[in-house]
Amino acid sequence: MRKNAIGVLGASLVLGLALTGTAAADVGADPSSGAPAASAKLSAVSGRFYVDGVRIRNAPSLDANVNGLGYIGHKVTVYCSTKGPLETVWWRITDTTTGVPGYIEQSYGGPNSPLNVSC
Repeated sequence: MRKNAIGVLGASLVLGLALTGTAAADVGADPSSGAPAASAKLSAVSGRFYVDGVRIRNAPSLDANVNGLGYIGHKVTVYCSTKGPLETVWWRITDTTTGVPGYIEQSYGGPNSPLNVSC
């Protein structure tokens, strides 16, 4: 009986978050740009681009629109990782040199120190 009560409580919480829109703010994403929400309290670490001309995309997919380009000398903030198509790993970042937010595939850049936070 206790197991069912917890399941109902959890489902109610998820439904309540979905109806109020609180979940997006807690996760910290602006779905339209891929940028962290201003009110989000996310862990973030510095990062870098491994090559010049990295496409910063608005979603974790090679088919997503490009928000801007990143270069080796740019400063980067890395917030979290997520899985893309074909189980590729993508980092949600902001190129702090240019202010461009978005996603980059892990082979083109990433955090300077370990970051085990999922988006």
